[in-house]
Amino acid sequence: MDYAETRELVRIRHELRRLLRERPTGADADARHLICRIEELVAADQEEARVVVPELARWQVALAP
Repeated sequence: MDYAETRELVRIRHELRRLLRERPTGADADARHLICRIEELVAADQEEARVVVPELARWQVALAP
């Protein structure tokens, strides 16, 4: 991952934490979109994917209705 992708990953994680904390209307759809974007970012980087896959599972459980 390059610097811009790493920064985007950090921003997305921050946004997911905000969604979990505030739970605004439409948060589930927004969270799914952000989780998909994380998957796209780490798809080409096997090492990063190994770290992020368990994190994605935790996000999906935490944000489940």
